[in-house]
Amino acid sequence: MNTKALIIHGYGGTNHGNWFPWLKAELEKLHWDVSAPNLPNTDEPKLAEQLPALLDLWNLQESSEEKRVLIGHSLGGSLVLRMLEQNWKQPIDMAIIVASTSQDSHPEEIKNYFAAPLDFENIKKNCKKFILIFSDNDPYISAETGPYYQHQLGENAELFMIHHAGHFMKRDGYEEFPLALSTLKLVE
Repeated sequence: MNTKALIIHGYGGTNHGNWFPWLKAELEKLHWDVSAPNLPNTDEPKLAEQLPALLDLWNLQESSEEKRVLIGHSLGGSLVLRMLEQNWKQPIDMAIIVASTSQDSHPEEIKNYFAAPLDFENIKKNCKKFILIFSDNDPYISAETGPYYQHQLGENAELFMIHHAGHFMKRDGYEEFPLALSTLKLVE
């Protein structure tokens, strides 16, 4: 069975930054169909522009025999959750949310992502398993964000709180991300 993955970068980022190229290459070695698009207006992100760009990549109303996975870093994690609010014909297999912004933990420049509260009931219906990866010393995201998301997403959410991982960026030593790869291999 084929597996399809979408890797979503964060605010001010590109698909060439941090650990994204490494993870894409590792998943392609496993014969996964991986997309890692550059989002529009990454330096002045607007949910109304970025969400439709991602939804155009995947047909939510399509029934699929392939396994499907969403991976989002920082603001990309918020985009994963906003994607999962939509009306999907069938749930995806896994969502990995890394150092994601939240209603209470985000820069002013992206407040438009949180104008409406997240619909966690719909999000949970549209995904079978959530992997949450957060750091205890993230300079941008409160350490309470990971446990908050775990509580909201319920029993199908597993939280990894990593000691001194910063924001999981290249400057924090994250050009590779073995934890994300190992959790993704559970989908197969």
